[in-house]
Amino acid sequence: MADISGITSGYTTNPALNTIESDKTSMGKDDFLKLLVAQLENQDPMNPEDATEFTSQLAQFSSLEQLENANQSLEGLGTMSNEMERMSALGLIGQEVIAQTDQFHFNGEPVELGYRLDMPADDVKLYVLNQSGSTVATISAQEGDPGEYFISWDGLGDTGMPLKPGDYSLAIRAVDEDDNLVQTDSLIKGRVNVIDMSEVTPLLETNSGTFAMNKIEKAGATL
Repeated sequence: MADISGITSGYTTNPALNTIESDKTSMGKDDFLKLLVAQLENQDPMNPEDATEFTSQLAQFSSLEQLENANQSLEGLGTMSNEMERMSALGLIGQEVIAQTDQFHFNGEPVELGYRLDMPADDVKLYVLNQSGSTVATISAQEGDPGEYFISWDGLGDTGMPLKPGDYSLAIRAVDEDDNLVQTDSLIKGRVNVIDMSEVTPLLETNSGTFAMNKIEKAGATL
């Protein structure tokens, strides 16, 4: 039998199979496919790739491709969702909205301050705080049954004098008949005047302050 040792002695593997470019931190489906092709082109003719191992690599490539396609589909859905949110925001101009937030702006006109109770409360008080966190107005609420309620605050402080226009916050304290605290949510109602599209989430500028679209719970011409 003729000596065939010369065939394998001159064979060298492609360095590309053993190293990955230092500037890459992840492998995409195109890189994976190039690597498989390079393996086939540079395999040792006397010791070809095992069919089982190659099939496994193809299965990995298929899974990688499906995952990448799924990611692209999710990105597309995310973009579509953002566009739908923007279109919805534009339709709120001139409408009244309810935002779940404790921040609001007083412009000299009455502000609709609200609260939500999940459990009955025996006593409910609303506190208007200035930017320093000091209580400047205290409002006693009449409704203690579970539900949502609003009180029109005219801007008068505890001293009986009108407060200056500016940014304020709302704190709610509700207790039951045993003086145990009852969970509450602060609500602000306002009419949308302008939509700010400069942020990822549209901002609704109302007569009661500026609220992010994802803070809006309800909307309608009359709430």
